[in-house]
Amino acid sequence: MPAMKDWRQLLGCRLCWKIAAWVFVLFVAIESVILVPSAQRFEAAMLEQRTTAAIITIEPTLAAADYGTRPGMLEEGLRNAVGRYGITGILVAGPARTRVAASGDVDGLDGRLAHAAPMAAQPKRSADGSRLDLSWPSERGLVVAARVDTSAVFGEVAAYTLRIAGLVAIIGLVVTIGTMLVLHHLVLRPVLRLRASARAAAAEPDHADRYVIQHTRHDEIGELIAAHDSLLEQVAASKRRDHELAEERTRYVSSHEPLTGLPNRTALLQHLTRLGATAGSATSSVTLYLVNLRQFRILNASFGPDCCDDLLRQFAARLVQAVPPGDFVAHLGADRFAVARANGEFKSAVAVEFAERMLMSVAQGYELGGATPGPLAVRIGIASTPSSRLDGNVLINEAELALARIRDEDGTHYEFYAPSFGEEARLRHALRRDMERGIESGEFVTVLQPKFSLGASGERRLTGAEMLLRWRHPDRGIVNPADFIPLAEGTGLIVRLGDRVIAEACALLRTWQDRHGHAPRLAVNLSARQFMLPDLDQRLELALTAAGVAPDLLEIEITESAAMKNVQQTAATLAKLRLLGVRVSIDDFGTGYSSLAYLKLFAVDAIKIDKSFVDDIGADRNSEAICNAILRLGQALGYRVIAEGVETELQVAFLRHRKCDEVQGFYFGRPVPADEFEANWITARAAA
Repeated sequence: MPAMKDWRQLLGCRLCWKIAAWVFVLFVAIESVILVPSAQRFEAAMLEQRTTAAIITIEPTLAAADYGTRPGMLEEGLRNAVGRYGITGILVAGPARTRVAASGDVDGLDGRLAHAAPMAAQPKRSADGSRLDLSWPSERGLVVAARVDTSAVFGEVAAYTLRIAGLVAIIGLVVTIGTMLVLHHLVLRPVLRLRASARAAAAEPDHADRYVIQHTRHDEIGELIAAHDSLLEQVAASKRRDHELAEERTRYVSSHEPLTGLPNRTALLQHLTRLGATAGSATSSVTLYLVNLRQFRILNASFGPDCCDDLLRQFAARLVQAVPPGDFVAHLGADRFAVARANGEFKSAVAVEFAERMLMSVAQGYELGGATPGPLAVRIGIASTPSSRLDGNVLINEAELALARIRDEDGTHYEFYAPSFGEEARLRHALRRDMERGIESGEFVTVLQPKFSLGASGERRLTGAEMLLRWRHPDRGIVNPADFIPLAEGTGLIVRLGDRVIAEACALLRTWQDRHGHAPRLAVNLSARQFMLPDLDQRLELALTAAGVAPDLLEIEITESAAMKNVQQTAATLAKLRLLGVRVSIDDFGTGYSSLAYLKLFAVDAIKIDKSFVDDIGADRNSEAICNAILRLGQALGYRVIAEGVETELQVAFLRHRKCDEVQGFYFGRPVPADEFEANWITARAAA
């Protein structure tokens, strides 16, 4: 018998209830088919019993009475017979069907005399079934017709039917319970185990094989359980294979560059660590060659990222072929590669020969989008250290310092690390500390360089100014922006400086408006790091709102090279600035190798001709042609064109003749503090 828990499961099994209900209904239907004929036979037997009882009661009365000599005796006998066994009326007739005697309800019995047959054949029952008229020939030569009350037969048949139906119900209930028990044992318990196993395996697919079901059945349920177990084992095995492949893929991805398939910086550090741990003789050394594609960004802007990705793959394959099989080649990301060599005693001549051999192998012979560029500008930073003192991070850093020392204009392609490079790095670190202190102590100040529009007859009108940042170091004096801006950019301090410059520009605009009723547009330079901030538009909006300044009075300048670093992000950022209402100009235009296909996507207001082209106006036809082309391009695209670095009358005439929109440079005014700019230009314009 099932335990209480099994009973609860059994009673809660919807499938079992459905099957049992169908079994019960089917059983009742079958028994009903059997019960109806049985009830009919029972009713016929009851009627036959009453017919026989009537004949047996009346015949002795006829035999005892002498209806010929004593007709009263027959009448009395019939009266005595009426009421017995349900007899309600008796009619006796002679052979000629003439009435001899009658008693009780004999109305209509005369008609039965004509149908008299042996054994009371063909009795006639009333329409409501309450009485039965029958007739038969008696042994005395008489014909008898009798009426029998059969109203009680209904109750007897109903009682019989109820008894049979109750028995059927009990049998059906027993069969249903038995069916439920059989279902519980043969179906429900294995199905519930299958369900519990499937749910547990679904919740823990990595260990699905823990939930296989042990069984000894050999029927269809057993086959289902076997298939279920096999499936769980396959799922667990598949998940294990997936995990192994994922772990292997993760290990590969974490130690290799996906573009070239070469080991990455992490793998290089691990390799250098192994070389240090397995150092042989005291004179053994490890040399690291840091290889860099100098003009890769230019190529990327000119040919597109897809072509340059293919270039990197070609370069990686060339580099692997150029080094002996025992050397370790890594791709450190973007345009940087590394080759690590385990040597005996370090010899600079051997290192030079190896570097030059690499340069010859990887510098030329590439195809980019069907074009063949010139030889690649490849640089190599070389650092070496004894194996016993090998520190991978230090060695890579030394090679980076050597690489940073190479200048293209010197014509050199490789450089060895020297300890003095480290001293330079320490000086940069000290300068960074000074910069952090200077930001807090207010050593960074701004100056303004005016911008003018040129009239056809020589007049000029102040249109705005460019805000420039200066650092007044307490010991070094004025620090060249070329020295501290790259450092601030690399360390992230440029963001703090930039926020301060923007806030100061907005405050100046507010002050001028309050004092003079108007303010010229102020341009602020943004570094590449600032421009790539995801919340740049929010920072600008916050500064403008705090000062209460109209957005179109602030102009943001970004360099062409910064704009081209990530074209999609640049386009999205410029679109946000356009919605904000801030003006945008592209600085140093003509030096960043931008594509016109990209430029037309940028929502900008102006482009600035780089000073290097303006300087050569009147001295170099190529520079003049470039200036002229930029002016025509800007006019065609509807941009304002600004020329910076204007210092001579010849340059002014050239730009005026070609309808340059705005100019700035020492010819018109050097950068001055804000109060001096206000006194010289804004106040003068207000007075006019």
